Amino acid sequence: MAWLVVGFGCDLAGDDGFGISVANMVAELAKDTPKQISIEVVAKRILAPEFVENIRSADGVIFADASATLPLGIVQCTDLQALRQAELEQECCTTTSTGGAQMSHQCNPLTLLHLCNTLYLSSPPAWLYAVGASNFGLSENLSSMVADLVPKVAAQIIDKIERESARASSRSSSSLKH
Repeated sequence: MAWLVVGFGCDLAGDDGFGISVANMVAELAKDTPKQISIEVVAKRILAPEFVENIRSADGVIFADASATLPLGIVQCTDLQALRQAELEQECCTTTSTGGAQMSHQCNPLTLLHLCNTLYLSSPPAWLYAVGASNFGLSENLSSMVADLVPKVAAQIIDKIERESARASSRSSSSLKH
């Protein structure tokens, strides 16, 4: 199984560097995962359409970012496929899309997943791990509460990858038996 973990945010804007810090920790923890699981880790300040190439070849994608809308210290894991499906259903019923308007980044995970599906007919499962943050001022340091969550979220991401990989392996082995 090939996984992609993308941590994004500005590491010069305090807590906004959360995603990058998580990605760096996931890269360290990934060294101890079973060898049948491949984890590519990317840490960037901004998301760009070029990431679609990485997403296209992944069996699953996990994004990590700070959130100015979640309560401070709250970690939320969002199933992006379910969110995208809900948005598509809403678009069918309304004339305007609220798509990326709720996210602060110009190019967001949903946009990248939509591009991947449109360009390559590829739609890997994807999740966004976000943490409520409040310190977005000029600083290279995370606030103590957000910094304490980095190893916890990185471990949650590794656990998610291992669980989803095991689930996919059991599905494929049971389909071979039939």
